[in-house]
Amino acid sequence: MHIGLKQVSSMKSQQKLIMTPKLQQAIKVLLMSRLDLTQHMNEKLQENPLLDEVLVEDLEIESLDGLDELDPDTDWNEPGEILDRADKEPDIDWESFFDDMVSISERETFQERADSDAPQADIAQLQTLHEFLMAQLNDVPFSDIERKIGEQIIGNLDDTGQLNVAPLFSVPLELRSNLDSGNLPEELRSEFENNEITFSQKVSISAKGCDSTDTKRWRITDEDNEQIYTVSVDEDKLNIYGITLEEIAEDIGCEVCLVENVLRFIQRNFEPTGIAYRTIPESLLVQIDAVKMDQPLVREIVKCHFDDLMNNLIPRIAKNLDVGIDAVLKAKELIGTLNPYPGRHFSDRSDPKRFNDRKRFASSIVPDIIVEKGERGYRFITNDDGMPRLRLNPLYVNMMRNGDSVLDKNTKTWLNNQKNLAIDLLKSVDQRHRTIKKVTEAIFQKQSEFLEQGVKALKPLVLKQIADMADVHESTVSRVTSNKYVQTPQGIYNLKFFFSSELHTDSGGNVAVTSVKEKIKDMLDKEDTAKPLSDQTISDMLRVDGIHAARRTVAKYREELGILSSNKRKRKW
Repeated sequence: MHIGLKQVSSMKSQQKLIMTPKLQQAIKVLLMSRLDLTQHMNEKLQENPLLDEVLVEDLEIESLDGLDELDPDTDWNEPGEILDRADKEPDIDWESFFDDMVSISERETFQERADSDAPQADIAQLQTLHEFLMAQLNDVPFSDIERKIGEQIIGNLDDTGQLNVAPLFSVPLELRSNLDSGNLPEELRSEFENNEITFSQKVSISAKGCDSTDTKRWRITDEDNEQIYTVSVDEDKLNIYGITLEEIAEDIGCEVCLVENVLRFIQRNFEPTGIAYRTIPESLLVQIDAVKMDQPLVREIVKCHFDDLMNNLIPRIAKNLDVGIDAVLKAKELIGTLNPYPGRHFSDRSDPKRFNDRKRFASSIVPDIIVEKGERGYRFITNDDGMPRLRLNPLYVNMMRNGDSVLDKNTKTWLNNQKNLAIDLLKSVDQRHRTIKKVTEAIFQKQSEFLEQGVKALKPLVLKQIADMADVHESTVSRVTSNKYVQTPQGIYNLKFFFSSELHTDSGGNVAVTSVKEKIKDMLDKEDTAKPLSDQTISDMLRVDGIHAARRTVAKYREELGILSSNKRKRKW
């Protein structure tokens, strides 16, 4: 019996969905926010000579009708085909698609959290906190050594802008056992993991001391994650730090006092004011000085009684400072105008101060579509104001039509490619406008009562309902509503705002979670602050209205509204 290897060729047929460049561009344009699209169109206008911007006086005579003559792709010209092709099952793995197509920064700009109702800044690319601070550092007349210190400080800030020089956590002194020999004990590694700090495989330990037996500090370097931790002996325990001013001074080769001077300069002169704070009271005190708040009581409460203030122990503060409760309450209101986390608006979209801070760093939101009430009902108007209006460049179009005798083959090919790219862009933008309008009309067929009564009239709504009404796939609705805004008689809202899960009612119907949150907010606005409503009480009040919401559900909605628990809202005076 002989056993051998041989090559065998076979054929098999399979269905496979391939995305054409036209389709890729259409989906990319559909995902873009308004300002991203404006920027993209301006870039293409500069790159492609076949694109021309329409002057205002020519708007009446311009349309897309003439594009079909130059576009031989009949499939492309079928109404809605550009998007509907992508929405046929099986759907496309968009995450994998964008991994190959755009950069990380662009992907973060395009994507939107599905459950976020918070308004987004209308800017093409969001700037990180570290980028924003580094840009300011480059404009400061620091010496080379001061600039290095500034880079170290900024590089060690967390997402809220805090320079965490306090111990991350403490462990028993016995766990120093193997540190002197340069090994990370398994017990200490477990302590790190218990505090949500995970190391890679490459960890090195260096001792800080002349004699290993007298060593008081060690530096643990997590090489893969590029993190450094300092372990310091403090009486009968080991304190673990992320960074210390002494470490910065040692790395730079300068005195600690110089590091402190640079830190104070950044806190007082960089925007946002109070950044690079070590504790929340430190940030608030810097902000008090910046706004020249001449209120000694405010300063004293922040400096010496901040913990009591956070726990709403107003009578204790009044007693300790020998002042009236009203004076403490007034000081509390002034403190509430300050920002305890000055860097948070760069990363946390749920930050209640994000909207106010955004006014400093970003332009106002411009809606993609406007809903207006007319004599025959509501009208839906696509908002093109401020966006470039593009067309095919008539000079090059005529050249392509009449230049057979003067254009060489390479030029013809190049012009034809540019023409195809221009047509694809124009049709993608036009399809985007029509799809947004179609989806918005479907949304307000379901949410028509909102236009008259506001948030309390919102109904439960999911993507599939709108997809069926607009005759598109759910993924298309999701992409259409990401980073898109609508102007209504009730104000400007993110299109995703109108999608909400439901709670059951005694009548057998359902109510939107968003409207339930609005009810909870109204209840808390009207409560007696001496006897604030507990989560269970709110749950019972909702049940009286026929709405079933458990206590834990109420607590979740209250936290999402940024409202404190009842014991922290209570005033005992």
